[in-house]
Amino acid sequence: MTFNFPTIDPIPLPAPVWLFKILHNLTLTLHFAFLHLLVGGLFLAVLWNAIGHLRKSPLAISSSGMVAARLPIVMTFVINLGIPPLLFTQVLYGRAFYTSSILIGVYWISVLLFILTTYFILYYMGGLAERKKAWWFWGLLASALLLHVASVYTTNMTLMLRPEVWPNMYDASVYGTHMPPLDPTQWPRFAVMMAASISLGALGSALYTGKKALADEVKIFFRFWSGVISLIALPVLAALGLWAFQTQPDFVQDTLQVSPFYQILLYGWLGCLGLSFLAALALVLQPKSWSFTRGLLTALPAFLSVAVYELIRDGVRDITLAHKGFDVWASPVNTNWPIVGLFLGFFIAGLGVMIWILKVLRLAKPAEENYA
Repeated sequence: MTFNFPTIDPIPLPAPVWLFKILHNLTLTLHFAFLHLLVGGLFLAVLWNAIGHLRKSPLAISSSGMVAARLPIVMTFVINLGIPPLLFTQVLYGRAFYTSSILIGVYWISVLLFILTTYFILYYMGGLAERKKAWWFWGLLASALLLHVASVYTTNMTLMLRPEVWPNMYDASVYGTHMPPLDPTQWPRFAVMMAASISLGALGSALYTGKKALADEVKIFFRFWSGVISLIALPVLAALGLWAFQTQPDFVQDTLQVSPFYQILLYGWLGCLGLSFLAALALVLQPKSWSFTRGLLTALPAFLSVAVYELIRDGVRDITLAHKGFDVWASPVNTNWPIVGLFLGFFIAGLGVMIWILKVLRLAKPAEENYA
């Protein structure tokens, strides 16, 4: 069944669809990776801070403070890396994305306020940790705000695939105050992202322990328990992924199962989760053994699973929209290669600057970290 999408923009795309798709998937993968570090790290920090103060555990308190001090930096990368994929989404899918954003306009605009408030709370938490005060309640508040932002994003990204509900939503409210009826795929998509943040974020957060300023017992505590949490959460993530697949419409499931490309991606995602499980097991069994190379190898399968999941997610969106009459690959294109080359130059330079910033953070002269 096809639906009447808004009229095609008279200005064609200034670059090939495949190039925009590559840039979109690359930047969104990076955004998701830092988002998992943020949400997963916040989960660990709140849990350890609460337990540490309830049980008077200096190790748990120190570990939570170490994470709290780094969360504002991670949030910076989440925000900056979230802007490019959002812009590429608008370029490729504007006819659907703009419509869904307007229909829930009040909730969509409110995301800015929630993000800014969360950013402030993360800095406040870091200050409390430095003063060796309990801050887990503020962490719970920041978590609630992030969950709200995630739910709005999930709603919007699902709504853009549902042109069949747009007319009734507009009739119900022309001011963007009416949320859409629940879609069968909405909560599974949300659950997968949150489970990935806990399991993969906890695993990737072990990179925090590479700093020499941390006491050895804090490093061991952090690696062991982040590995334990990952071991528990990774099977849950795999089960939720199966649930999300089964809630997709039949035509989406059939396409994913028939296509060799998507079959490779589906098995690749499960394989990456399996490698992540082994990396988490290694953290639990050998929390003392550590090097920067081992840290990267621990985080690598988690990052690859994020990249593969993003490709599957992108395919589900294209299959769904094409079935309803919006084929993104048929978008009109009029490539201006000099401008494309200039853009790519600035894009690569921007990524280089971000890599340099991460290197500076890693090599910066450490200060003593004691939050207990």
